[in-house]
Amino acid sequence: MSDKGMNTLKLELEETRDQLASTLDDLFATFNVRVQIRSHPVVAASVFLAMLAGAAALVARGVARGR
Repeated sequence: MSDKGMNTLKLELEETRDQLASTLDDLFATFNVRVQIRSHPVVAASVFLAMLAGAAALVARGVARGR
């Protein structure tokens, strides 16, 4: 083992735990839809409108084929 004391090892462990918690918070925020919408409202609105336009195009195609 190294010459480090127990207090130093505990402090390093605590710092590592804090860094891990921060990294996990960032990671979960990246994949959280609500956080992304709040952070990027214009992009979220654009994606929503594109999906809406795609759905409308599919419905229009289905109606046109049905005639």
